[in-house]
Amino acid sequence: MKIAIFTNINSPATDFYRTVGCYAYMGHDIRYLAIESAKWYDLMDVDVVVAKSPNGMAYFEMLRECKRMGKKIIIDHDDNLHETTRTNPAHLGLSHEAMRKTVEDCFGFADHIIYSTDALQKYYIPYHEGIASTVINNGWNPIIQPFMPVPKIEDKIRFIWRGSMHHLDDIGSIASYINELAEDESCDVAMLGIQDFIMAHLFPKVKTKEWNSSLFGYFETLNNSQCHYGLFPLLKNDFNFAKSNIFAIEMLVAGGVTIAPKGIPEYNIPGVIKYEDFGDVMEAVKNKDFDRDAIVKEGREYLNDVLRVDKTNKNRELILNNLN
Repeated sequence: MKIAIFTNINSPATDFYRTVGCYAYMGHDIRYLAIESAKWYDLMDVDVVVAKSPNGMAYFEMLRECKRMGKKIIIDHDDNLHETTRTNPAHLGLSHEAMRKTVEDCFGFADHIIYSTDALQKYYIPYHEGIASTVINNGWNPIIQPFMPVPKIEDKIRFIWRGSMHHLDDIGSIASYINELAEDESCDVAMLGIQDFIMAHLFPKVKTKEWNSSLFGYFETLNNSQCHYGLFPLLKNDFNFAKSNIFAIEMLVAGGVTIAPKGIPEYNIPGVIKYEDFGDVMEAVKNKDFDRDAIVKEGREYLNDVLRVDKTNKNRELILNNLN
């Protein structure tokens, strides 16, 4: 089967987990196209088009053209684009009714819609009545993401947070704890993805590094971090309830344990410490109350048994085979 995948140069990680890093291992003839430069003749000989979280008129027009050409269309949706908060830099653009309508209208071109989480499917089903949908969680690729040794705590407890400006309000919810950890000589804290001048204002003692534009450079940074714990604070809102499991996977690969709030569905999995009170968990971490080796072992078993990409891809193959 010939498959064209629309890629987004600005979000290589989600391309990896949702489209490129999945279909590349399924044995099909794959073509990768940037939505900004794709032309109709690039799609003449393909059978299926895969589009990730399409939004905006350019994407709408391209999918409409694909539909006119008789192509089968799979949409893979991995964010709640209707529920960004005002603190999210993307909110200004996505909150416009015209932009939201392009998201909804793109659904109408789909032959099948794949969601990364149950929460996303539940939220968006009313927007595509009569079009089938399936939830396929992000998968772990053992070829690209081999497990790293679990780092021992020998001197300092190392914490890492990674995210973008989209999650400033989330990290702000534990800012006082982060700054306390940075002052604690028994701890080491690093944050990836926030611009340095903002870090200087909010987290002056925290080690900082901006995003690595290379996907594999990013993987290398995490794997070489020797982190013991990954911090993943999320405020409880519709945007965050739909967040997927990427960070938990990456921490388990690196040998770290994710600390996330209770109530976020995709983080209610082995390998994650769930908190109601972040301060209580930090106290237990500093007291070394958690058996990190056992937590990582359980989490990695879950990755292998449930989320290994060859297993999650079985659902994609079923969808492809059932396209009429």
